[in-house]
Amino acid sequence: MKSLKILGVLLLLPFSAAADLNIDGVEVSDLQNWYVHANFEYMRSTESGKKIYAWMEQEVFDELKAEAGIDIDRDVDQMLATSDGDNGIIMLVNGTIRQEHKDQIMALAATQNLDPKPRKAGRHEYYWVEGDDNEEPFEDGAFFSFSVKDKLLVTSSEAAMKDLLGKNGRVPLRQERSMFLFSAENGAVGGDSSAEWDSNIMQNTEEAALSIADDKGKVRVEASLVATEPEMADSLASIVRGLISLQAFNDDIEPEMSEILRSTKVDVKDRTMSISLSLDSDTVVQTLSD
Repeated sequence: MKSLKILGVLLLLPFSAAADLNIDGVEVSDLQNWYVHANFEYMRSTESGKKIYAWMEQEVFDELKAEAGIDIDRDVDQMLATSDGDNGIIMLVNGTIRQEHKDQIMALAATQNLDPKPRKAGRHEYYWVEGDDNEEPFEDGAFFSFSVKDKLLVTSSEAAMKDLLGKNGRVPLRQERSMFLFSAENGAVGGDSSAEWDSNIMQNTEEAALSIADDKGKVRVEASLVATEPEMADSLASIVRGLISLQAFNDDIEPEMSEILRSTKVDVKDRTMSISLSLDSDTVVQTLSD
């Protein structure tokens, strides 16, 4: 879909794949109240984050500049994508939105034959791009606006765009001091499924979250899963601990990875299972580069 291609350029990772989000067989239409936030400003200010951002400069931003002609390195502070299930998807880029960025995006839209159509909401201007009946949630088109200073706004519905403009592009942040945060409610819980064991995990998961932050120079990764029953959370934790134990003492894996696995913590509280570990930033960058 052409409009999604332009959104991919506008919003970069991970938002370029937002409309195609698929976790263990669960489509984006099955996920409710999902939220994705990348905080580049925080990333650039932390010891571990600086190394990850340097990788992104080389592998993501430089490629975007080469392929689309849009140079946003150091200009973007935060990116956010969220959906409440009713109002569709809202995407936000926050930083220094220069006139050259606006011109480049409009020119790119023209080369894709998207023909953005201007519309007004009070003192604000926004644009509509035609959608595709075969692509949810953008079958009715996409709406984007530069009207709020230093923000690029994108929505899948006109009502959401008008509401967002009325709030001057303000979207509450759930966790400011993290490089990356993802959370979602699973609307597919309780549905009939003939899927294999791993998909049954998703069938018994009400909520899931993943956060990445700096922890005294290391990369702190925390994942949590809210199961339908406490017994399910206990079972999942037992499985995870077992898998970690098997791999940690595997002679075929590198000593550094073995140490990481041994330091991984798996906890359960009521229906919530959580996994936490700290990684050396060089290890994370090397993994990203492989």
